[in-house]
Amino acid sequence: MHTRKHIVAAARGDERMDTVIRKTQLVNVFTAEIYTADIGIKEDRFSAIARYENGKPLFNMEGDAEVDGTGKYAVPGFIDCHVHIESTMVTPDMFARALLQRGTTTAIIDPHEIGNVMGAEGVEYMINASRNLPVQILTTIPSSVPAVPGMETAGASFGPDDIDSLLDMPGVVGIAELMDYIGVIKQSDRMAGIVQKGLNKGVLNEGHLPRVTGRDLHAYLAAGVNSDHESRTPDEIIEKLRAGMLIYIRESSVSQFADIAAKAWEVVPHASNIAMCTDDVEPNDMQNNGQMNRVIQRCIEEGIPAPLAIRYASLNGAIRYSLSDRGAIAPGYIADFSLVNSLETMQIDDVFIQGDLMVKEGEVVVDIESSIPPLDKNTMRLPELTEEDFQIHSSVKDGMVTVNTMEMTDIGTTQKGTLELKVTEGHIETLPNDYVLVSVTGRHGQNRKPFVGVLRNAGLKKGAYATTVAHDSHNLVVAGTNARDMLLAAKRLEQSGGGLCLVEDGDVKAQINLPIAGLMAAEPIEELAPKIERFNEAAKSMGVQVGRRSPSMALSSLTLSVIPEIRITDLGLVDVTKQAFIPLIDSSY
Repeated sequence: MHTRKHIVAAARGDERMDTVIRKTQLVNVFTAEIYTADIGIKEDRFSAIARYENGKPLFNMEGDAEVDGTGKYAVPGFIDCHVHIESTMVTPDMFARALLQRGTTTAIIDPHEIGNVMGAEGVEYMINASRNLPVQILTTIPSSVPAVPGMETAGASFGPDDIDSLLDMPGVVGIAELMDYIGVIKQSDRMAGIVQKGLNKGVLNEGHLPRVTGRDLHAYLAAGVNSDHESRTPDEIIEKLRAGMLIYIRESSVSQFADIAAKAWEVVPHASNIAMCTDDVEPNDMQNNGQMNRVIQRCIEEGIPAPLAIRYASLNGAIRYSLSDRGAIAPGYIADFSLVNSLETMQIDDVFIQGDLMVKEGEVVVDIESSIPPLDKNTMRLPELTEEDFQIHSSVKDGMVTVNTMEMTDIGTTQKGTLELKVTEGHIETLPNDYVLVSVTGRHGQNRKPFVGVLRNAGLKKGAYATTVAHDSHNLVVAGTNARDMLLAAKRLEQSGGGLCLVEDGDVKAQINLPIAGLMAAEPIEELAPKIERFNEAAKSMGVQVGRRSPSMALSSLTLSVIPEIRITDLGLVDVTKQAFIPLIDSSY
């Protein structure tokens, strides 16, 4: 049995340290201080910390190996409280490698993307493939398979008993974001049952609660769900913090909330219930801008003091998940930490895992691979498709109709609009500028023709854009200016097993193949990121540019039937707040 005998002996000064980091600037996340210190490591833990006074350490430590930390900051390993590996489009081993290089040493994943495609098989794959990697990857079991039953069709359906059985797998720490927040608040049988399973097992119920305040907020908390990463205004964050909800500051490829979180912090600077997450970060975004280190850097830019921002990214996440020996540089804690050249840029230099150097001068120096092979199954089960399937048909043979539309906004939400359109021989021929057709086709064997609606503000000026990265059921979404290109884009993804595709005038302009559940590829981020960059450039040339989002993620949340106010699924247009369908052609006008 492993004991701490030698760790304690080294702390007393009776044994040499294995490693001593000399004269580094220690970021103390307990006291929110930065000061010069020597850090002593024995075996896999911090053994003793010698703070400097009057230019000298309070006590001397000898080490078998010594690292000069002069001019560098020592920060705890970062803890990402909520992340979907699938959004990085790579497998867990490649994900772990990318995290390690950026100073994240623990990640709590929610595999509900692959769960919505492949059910328990997909979730079990992610759990097993995430084990025995240098980065500690813990799992929350998806609650949203699908997010809202009856409003969309996923490749599987999880009820309370399905989730309960998965909670017993190794490394599982909770139930993932309860996205059907209306079901939680109104205590639907399904959602109340799922939350109760988490309470019975003594694990965390993770939240998802956009734009909910007042009595509904209190009902959600009272149900047993007490975290959120979807708050969109300072007032919303403040109200939730005051109610005891743990807020995750999120900087993802889709939504960036550091600025509003900083405004909330100014009002309640002593709030202790703040942590951080990345949620969804696409590969080229991670390659260019970082991971958790970029969330910290953005918070510092917005005025949150660096030691506090780092506390939110480390200690507070550890407390959340009862990781009692992680999240800080202190005696007895696991020696997961980084040496950082600058707190302003959060550029990671060296990374240590359990005291061992894993990243040196920004480069990974160890081999990382999973013993679990990537899943090999084509999940693209589409119906037979023709050009006619990508047109809007009307019972009115000739004349004008009022169509309910979905309009994208700059902050990642959607709103309902209306449009008068001409019908010729039973279908709509043309759309005004800034409007395109948008279709959702079930790819999980539904054998149902696409639902086709009208989308505004996607920016697409020509051709078609298809993706199987479409939260959260990940059906096939195709937006386009014409049915011919839309059909070709759909066919190309059917053949490749899923991914992203751009077609213009019958020519494939760019394609990203994601054959693992239509979501991931078994290749390093360094290889996938340039492909995404080329895809984005092609998308921009076709006009795609939606707010602050990357073109490769522009259509990914159109089907997310739990984000206000209107979404499109394989079953139709959805009023998110009412959880009801909206007719495409409005007969009330």
